[in-house]
Amino acid sequence: MQDTPTIEVDSDIQKQLLEKEQVLLRVRQSRIGPGGSAVTPISIYITNMRVIYRKPIWVGLKSEIIDVNYQDIADIRLKRGIIHTDIFLKSRFHTDEIAVKGTNTHIAEKANAFIQQGIRGEHPGQVMHRQPQRTPNYNYYSYSQEERQSEDIESKMDPVDKLTKLADLKQKGILTNEEFQRLKIKLLEKI
Repeated sequence: MQDTPTIEVDSDIQKQLLEKEQVLLRVRQSRIGPGGSAVTPISIYITNMRVIYRKPIWVGLKSEIIDVNYQDIADIRLKRGIIHTDIFLKSRFHTDEIAVKGTNTHIAEKANAFIQQGIRGEHPGQVMHRQPQRTPNYNYYSYSQEERQSEDIESKMDPVDKLTKLADLKQKGILTNEEFQRLKIKLLEKI
């Protein structure tokens, strides 16, 4: 049986991991070669929930940490060189690209595959964050045409007409008695 290798995780990143979050891959900038950093290599941690970027500063005494949810990733690109590959992540909410230069080509391709899977929501234990159905500033055009039409009809009808329509739907068997009672109570609360 093949053992899965343990992934080395820096202590400051370990503190930020959520309860069910697992690090799937660590991509580290090369210490030597083109694009490498001998003293403070940059790392990205690909987890089942997000991508965490860690850039050590002040000879590793401090670090800049940026985490990006998969839904917020607009683009990932790989720039392949002769020896190393550079990874560039573009987030919807950060102005700068996240760049890890001088990485192993095989690991960079693996990172690309993991990030693409995360964007599609294919990681085990991944929670897809969705926008609430309606917010105070909800976008009218984000709904389907049928939803907008039914919303327009409902807003134009007075409560008595709505109640008559509900009774008609109940009589035709489209609504159950429980649904009718629930909708009737909701309608009467608006009056």
